[in-house]
This record gives sequence, structure tokens and C-alpha cells, in this order.
Amino acid sequence: MNMRIFHKDEVVFRQGDESRTMFEIQSGRIGIYANYRTEKEKQLAAFGKGETFGEMGMIENLPRSATAVALEDHTEVEEINAAEFSDYFEEKPVQVFLLVKQLSHRLRETTRNYEEACRTVSETVTAGQKGEERSGGLKKKLQFFADVYRGFVNGEKAD
Repeated sequence: MNMRIFHKDEVVFRQGDESRTMFEIQSGRIGIYANYRTEKEKQLAAFGKGETFGEMGMIENLPRSATAVALEDHTEVEEINAAEFSDYFEEKPVQVFLLVKQLSHRLRETTRNYEEACRTVSETVTAGQKGEERSGGLKKKLQFFADVYRGFVNGEKAD
């Protein structure tokens, strides 16, 4: 396990990078962003001391789904690679529990957003069948659905 220090606004990893490690924050804060430094930038989460990030890509061996950025000067993180992950389980069972809890929260949030998108599609179809498109209501619902879908694709939360 390797300790790393980042300054405010320094990128820890970028969306699309290979995922071979996860991180546990020792001090400071980390922001997780979709489409970082673009017009579509959206902060997805912020984590502080004792929290982990970057585990999804490491566990699945998939590219990073977002960009991680230090939100404070002297943000210190412990970098854990896939080979060290089993040792991490043994050495820090409380952290592993918190990691599982964090993943569960993310899955629950994704499920809630998915259900909301399905409900919107159903309402939109029903409204279209009733001729609501003349009143502009259909257009608003379709725009909402498009925003939710775009959020899923870009890893954003629907507003």
C-alpha cells in the first residue's frame, strides 16, 4: 500500500483511465466528477477521511467511470492495488464494511433513478396516447426522460 499526497484541484485519476487501484482517504477531501473540466461537468460525490473511492473500476477491472480530484490541499490517500486488496480485507474489516455499505448506497440510488426513469417513460407514453402533446406536457416529460437517460450514460444524477 502506497501513501500519496495531492494538492487542491490535482487529479488523482481521470474518467477512462485504467483501474488498477482504489484509495482510502487519510486526510482532506476528494471530489468525484463526470465530464470533468467540460461544459457538462457534474460533481457526483465528495468523500472525506476514512472513506474509499476508485474501488468499482479496480474490482471490475474496467476503465474509470469518473474523475477524482483533490478538493483540499494536502489531501493524503492510501493507494491499494488489486493484489493488496485481500490483505486490506484482513487488516481493515471495519473499512471493508464501510466500503460494502457505500456500494450498497450507490446501487440503491441507481435503482431509484432507474425506477423514476421507467415511471417517466410510462407516464409519457400514456400522456401521448391522451393527446397531451398539444399542451406541451409531453415535451417536458420527454425532456426529463432524456435528462435522466443522459445522466445514466454520463454517470450523473437526475435533478
